[in-house]
Amino acid sequence: MTETATTAQPSPRPATPPPVAKVDPRSRRTLRALGRKKRQLKLKTDSAFAKAFFESKSKRSTEKKSGFRKKKKSKK
Repeated sequence: MTETATTAQPSPRPATPPPVAKVDPRSRRTLRALGRKKRQLKLKTDSAFAKAFFESKSKRSTEKKSGFRKKKKSKK
């Protein structure tokens, strides 16, 4: 009988997961608080930012009110 020589091939390595970006260990609550503090500081120091911030906030509020009125008007 003839034996066939089989060469042992190394098994392929399992796919390694892609490197994970460093995750901030702080909680969501803490991060939101830090963001609020940062925003308050920027509102105090940067007048152009503050102006744009409050104009857009007012615009969103007005749009919400008009949308609510239109919705109530069409129900009658």
